[in-house]
Amino acid sequence: MLISNEPPPNFLFEYSGSGGADIVLRSHDSHHFRVPKSYIIDSSPVLKELIHETLDIPNGAGGEASHPLVQLTESGAILHSLLTFIFPVTTLVPSTAEDAMELLSVAQKYQMVSVLAHIRDRIARQNPPFTKLDSAVHIYSLAQKYGLREEALQAAQIILKYPMDIADLEDKLDIMPGPSLYELWKFYQNTRAILASDLMELGTSSSGVSDALEGFSCSAATVSSQIPRWLDDYIKSIGDAPHLFDFVEFNMTLAHHIRNGHRCSCESIPNQTIRNVWEALATVVHSSFEKVSEIHVDESLTTLMPSQAGSSLSLVQGREASQARANPITFPPAPLDIPDANLIVRSSDHVNFGIHKSILVMVSPFFGDLLSIPQPSDSESVDGLPVVQFSEDAELLSTLVSMLYPVRRVIPDSYEKVLNLLAACQKYDMVQVQSSIRAKVNRGTFPAPVGTEGFRAYAIACNNGLVPEMEKAAHMTLDHPMTLETLGEALIIFDGSALRDLARFRERCRDNLVLCLMSSLESQGTGEWYCPSCGNWSHCETNLLHQALSPNNSSKKQAFTDPVTPLSIHGEYLKALASYARCHFCGQVQDSTLSADLESKLAQARDKVHTFLLISKYLRVHLSSSFGYVVTCGKPSDST
Repeated sequence: MLISNEPPPNFLFEYSGSGGADIVLRSHDSHHFRVPKSYIIDSSPVLKELIHETLDIPNGAGGEASHPLVQLTESGAILHSLLTFIFPVTTLVPSTAEDAMELLSVAQKYQMVSVLAHIRDRIARQNPPFTKLDSAVHIYSLAQKYGLREEALQAAQIILKYPMDIADLEDKLDIMPGPSLYELWKFYQNTRAILASDLMELGTSSSGVSDALEGFSCSAATVSSQIPRWLDDYIKSIGDAPHLFDFVEFNMTLAHHIRNGHRCSCESIPNQTIRNVWEALATVVHSSFEKVSEIHVDESLTTLMPSQAGSSLSLVQGREASQARANPITFPPAPLDIPDANLIVRSSDHVNFGIHKSILVMVSPFFGDLLSIPQPSDSESVDGLPVVQFSEDAELLSTLVSMLYPVRRVIPDSYEKVLNLLAACQKYDMVQVQSSIRAKVNRGTFPAPVGTEGFRAYAIACNNGLVPEMEKAAHMTLDHPMTLETLGEALIIFDGSALRDLARFRERCRDNLVLCLMSSLESQGTGEWYCPSCGNWSHCETNLLHQALSPNNSSKKQAFTDPVTPLSIHGEYLKALASYARCHFCGQVQDSTLSADLESKLAQARDKVHTFLLISKYLRVHLSSSFGYVVTCGKPSDST
């Protein structure tokens, strides 16, 4: 939280310095700021142009007391803070992180280079650097939202110090849209690649680490460089997981080597030698981090601007190429030849389809109401036929029209297009057509999701409020790991809260499987016996299951790194049972074979978990926005 004095309630900024005010700036919430324009012009080339345009308007712009008025899009609070960094007054930083980020974004938008640097310096001096994951993710998300490259990079580098996986980010996914998470993940991958490359040099005899270890030897050293194997393994681990670059981790690795390895000179390694090795390693790692930052700063980080709704700041190159691969260019299909058509439906890419008005009205109450409204005399027509403008493209509209007539079906070539078709039917209240499409998917006439396509299908279904498809796709994802690698470019279309909810659904499924397995073991009567190792009658097996598979156990991450299936849960249990060395007797009690009956019970337990907790929210969002598309009879317009 940023701490500063709050501005006056009316955000009044009456400049009384030499020269006096000669222009009025008005915020979008109608607060007026009377200031000398020379200060504004000198601080911002963008506002300079805007002011000159305003002054060119005859009779000014209706300003107060004959001062020209310049309308700005920012709020009064933000403008008030911004002006304190332009004029020689006490500077004012907003009290919340989001408002401070918005202030930075406004200074960036108006190209106020010196003001932007001044604000950043004030924020840095006023607040300690954020180091916790929660703070870093919050700042990163805000930086993405407002297109702040420098803040996004700083936050991303902090996040690198923590594990990058769904399990650790779960509670923070709702504040980070999928595109932002995708950019962060690619940045993380690039950092790992550069780190791994730079750290390879530390394994050579000519490296700084070798110099720091001069005169020291270890019985478990690598043959090529004589670097202790524990150190060589630790160096390699940093390349795979940058968060392991930590002095505590470094010392724990050394302690583990001394405790579990053969006696060697590492037990008496001088503290100064340890510090020298760590400093040599830190030099390389910090150099790699700087290299990553320089690469991304120099090579067009900001492919998207914050003024674009829903955009995210690109920390990596190639995003446009990946989106092009996901959405290849297609050519509009030829319109179907429907005889005696009396209505034209036009696609978003300007392809006309002739159909019968009675057919459209019969399958869609939405269009029944729309077409019953008398149209203006100047409504657009084609060959004397009225035009209905759709927001869907010609490829989708061709499939939709083909389903209204007994003609050859135009079959979508991907499940994603099937989902878009279902979404269009839902938007236009085409219930029977939607049911027909679902039946064709079930029969295999239309494509169905395969493998990890379930993740992308789930995101699209959520975005469009397609409840049955959400449910189906969510269960499909359980057969695969839910990791950032698996999700890949599908992250781009995920809403942050949808990704978080899918993670929680996955955990509920795993918990249900565990409870079912525990219940089955207890009902078999094998959960209680006298154990010589434990020395009493106990529920060793059940207790072990609690310890191994408890949601509070570190094995919770396996819900994301492994599939959530009866076999995987049973495998976790058997692995824990086999490693229960202090209770060997218990390891021999339970048969390691998963019976068909138990597998069936576990499968049923998993299938009982539904996404119903998520459905109402997505339906509300969908229903509130679904009719905001361009659907007009007559001339196209922006709303229904």
